[in-house]
Amino acid sequence: MVLAYFQMMRPMNSIMSAFAVFIGGLLVIGWNFQHLMGYSPLYLALLLVFLITGAGNVINDYFDVESDKINKPKRPLPSGRASRRGALVFSISLFSIGIIIAGFINWPAFVIAVVNSVLLIFYSSHLQNKVLLGNLAVGYLTGSTFLFGGVAMNNMVLPIWLAMLSGLATVSREIIKDLEDIEGDGKGFLKRLSSSVQKISTPIAERFGITTKGVEMKINKKRAIDLAIITLVMSVAISPIPFLFGILGMTYLLAVIPTDALFIFAAFQMNRMNGKSNYKSIQKTIKVGMYLGLVAFLIGVLF
Repeated sequence: MVLAYFQMMRPMNSIMSAFAVFIGGLLVIGWNFQHLMGYSPLYLALLLVFLITGAGNVINDYFDVESDKINKPKRPLPSGRASRRGALVFSISLFSIGIIIAGFINWPAFVIAVVNSVLLIFYSSHLQNKVLLGNLAVGYLTGSTFLFGGVAMNNMVLPIWLAMLSGLATVSREIIKDLEDIEGDGKGFLKRLSSSVQKISTPIAERFGITTKGVEMKINKKRAIDLAIITLVMSVAISPIPFLFGILGMTYLLAVIPTDALFIFAAFQMNRMNGKSNYKSIQKTIKVGMYLGLVAFLIGVLF
C-alpha cells in the first residue's frame, strides 16, 4: 500500500522537476565542485520541488479518479490499491513539508512554493478542464522549476530563457495530451451527468458538451492543434537565445539541436495526425525532446 502512494507521486516526473531546479541553480553558481558542496539552499530547493511536484501529482489523481477508471484503470486509486482519503492526506502532507522547507531558503522561495502549491491544487480541482488556461498553468509550473533554482541562488535572471523554452514546449504537449484523453474524459463527463443533474456545472462541463453526435469537446480540435504547433515552434525559436545572450556557450547550441529536431518533427506530425494513436506518439516525442533539452542545458553549464 505504501508503494501505491509513492507511485502516485510519479517519482520520475518529480525527479525531472528537481533536475530542472538543479540546472537553474547551476546557471547562477556555475559548475564548481567546491561551490556546490557549500550551497545548501540549492539542495533544499531540489527536495521541496520534488515533494511539491509529487503532491501535485497525488492531488491530481484524487480529482481525476473517475476519468482514470477509463483512461488508466491500473493506477493506485481506480485499481483500489490506495484510498481517496489517504491520497488527500498524503498530498496535503507533502505540500506542507515542501512549503516549510522553502521557508528555510528565503522569502521569494517561500512565496513561489505557496503560489505553486495553491496553483497545483486549483489546477486539479478547476483549471485542468478549462481549455487553454489549464495548459498555460502547467506550462508555468514546469518553467518555474528553473526559476526556482535561480531564486534559491538569489538570481532569477539567468534561468528565465530556459523557463520560457520549457514552459512553451509543455503547453504544446499538454494540448496534445488533452486531445489524447478526450474519450475517457468524455465518458467520465457522461457518468457525472447521469449521477446527478446538479453536477452538470462541474468543471469538466466546461470542456465537453452534449450534441446530436454525443459528447464532444467544446474547443475546435484544429485550432487546438494549431496552438500546439505555434507554442512548439516558439520554443524552438527561443532555444538559441541563451547562446546569443552569452548565458551558455557553443556546446549548448550544438547539444540543443536534437531537442529542436524532435520538436519540429512533432509539429510536422501534428499536421498529419488522423487518430488517437498519433496523439500518444506526438506527446511522447515532445517529452523525449524535453528530456534532451535538460541534457543540453547541463552540457552547456559543464562545458
